Amino acid sequence: MAHFLHNSFLITYFYREEMIKEKKNISPVLRDAVIGSLIGLAFPLASTWIEIRRAGLSFSTGNMLAVQTSNPLLWIIDSAIVVLGLAGYIAGLKQQSVENQANLLENAVEQKSRDVIRQKLFYEALVQNNPIAIVTLDKDHRIISINPAFQEMFGYRQEEIMGKQIDPLIANPERPQEAVEITRGVLNGTPVHQVGKRRRKDGSLIDVEIFGQPIEVSNQLIGVLGLYRNITTEKRAQAELAASEERFRRMFTDSPIALRMEDLSVIRQWMIEKEKEIGDDFCGYLKNHPYELLEILKKARIIDLNDASLLLFRANNRVDLQKNLHTLLAPESYNEAIDILCAMYRGESVFECEMIYQPLQGQRIYTVTKLSLIPGFEKDWSRVLFSNMDITDRKEAEDRLRFISLHDLMTSVYNRAYFDEELSRLKKGRQYPVSVLVMDMDNLKVINDRHGHAAGDIALQTLADILRNRFRSEDVVARIGGDEFAVLLPGVGEELSNIMCERILEGLAAHNRIKKNDFEINVSIGCATVELGGSLDEGFRLADQRMYEMKQTKKDLANS
Repeated sequence: MAHFLHNSFLITYFYREEMIKEKKNISPVLRDAVIGSLIGLAFPLASTWIEIRRAGLSFSTGNMLAVQTSNPLLWIIDSAIVVLGLAGYIAGLKQQSVENQANLLENAVEQKSRDVIRQKLFYEALVQNNPIAIVTLDKDHRIISINPAFQEMFGYRQEEIMGKQIDPLIANPERPQEAVEITRGVLNGTPVHQVGKRRRKDGSLIDVEIFGQPIEVSNQLIGVLGLYRNITTEKRAQAELAASEERFRRMFTDSPIALRMEDLSVIRQWMIEKEKEIGDDFCGYLKNHPYELLEILKKARIIDLNDASLLLFRANNRVDLQKNLHTLLAPESYNEAIDILCAMYRGESVFECEMIYQPLQGQRIYTVTKLSLIPGFEKDWSRVLFSNMDITDRKEAEDRLRFISLHDLMTSVYNRAYFDEELSRLKKGRQYPVSVLVMDMDNLKVINDRHGHAAGDIALQTLADILRNRFRSEDVVARIGGDEFAVLLPGVGEELSNIMCERILEGLAAHNRIKKNDFEINVSIGCATVELGGSLDEGFRLADQRMYEMKQTKKDLANS
């Protein structure tokens, strides 16, 4: 019997070991339940075998069933299969739970280890490939490691500076205390961010941006992380930019041309909203409503200006000019201002034209005005540069030259060249009928001989004044020869032209009665009217002929 039980437990033990070896493939619950059932099976087998031996029976299936049936106590022992199988099942559940927890812990540890390794590799790669020079120091400020950027920036290899203090190696010899103060601050646990100079291995100095960060573990300082960014090129560029800005500032301030910077962003926004309201013909709308131009000009804001602007517009200061900025533009230049705004609205960034301004004091001025949108501000117009070059003297000189080229200098009426030009223009026009008057002084030679040529000049000027005061602005009064004058009357017929001739003679008679001078002025006048389809040249010759006929008639009367 002992041998039988021993063999049963051995079988169960070896079976359990085999199942343990295969635990990755068999559930611990199933495994322990089977093992418990096998152990439980040994008890009814052993008790039944004992009862068979006690009864002196042979061991057979029939005798086993007979013993089991006749002995109720064996029924209780038979329940060992279920009891131990259930116990094995419960033990398997606990084992399964323990194994699951162990597996979870093992996986968590493994994942954490992988994450730590991955982070370590990441940070190592970050440090090694970082373009910023990085150095790690212990709490005594001795070098632990440097990255390739540090080696390249300062010229040191890692093996030659390992364990050395960093300040004696790279501190600025001209300001060594600066590095000491940074070191002291970081060792006291204070992060540092400064800009300064540091020395390379070859002795040259470079500008660097310095970051010092204390490294603490459990509130204990264990080291320092130092970062250096080479800003030598950046500093040089900043210096050049500052110099350039200063040059521009000096050019802006000292320029003889009036310069000012304005913010027109509010005007642009107004134009966007107005266009939505009125449609496409925005420029036409503004030209038909010039009062709205004055309203939007009030929205311009001066950002900066030079002294030449104050001088040009006769303003006391910037505030004075800002307050009156919208009143400076002369009405004659409203259309040009609208054209500029519309051109900018269409996307043009530079615009130039001649404009007339009304300074706060004094006479009107003529300028060449140029607007330039500063690059980067094309979308909102918040930076627009205005330049105004005063060309008043030039315009006056041009007007004078134009006047000289078109007028007779002695009498200030038009000259023969302008008369012929207008005659040609009227030939192509639609202002018919056109009347032509030709007149000649009868006594200019007598005046010159008796009173001198100065008196003759006065006589010519007086006759020109009488003619000018009796005709419209669109009529052309011209001196076409020494003592000969002519008048073109567009849109005037024969009847009215004869009346005009009479008015000229009446004006001369009135002048002669007053006797301002010691001489009288007498003229002979010829008149001709040309209807549509006629020849103005023939009309001029006919008027000239009639003038000579009148002159001859006067001579004949005088002789008789």
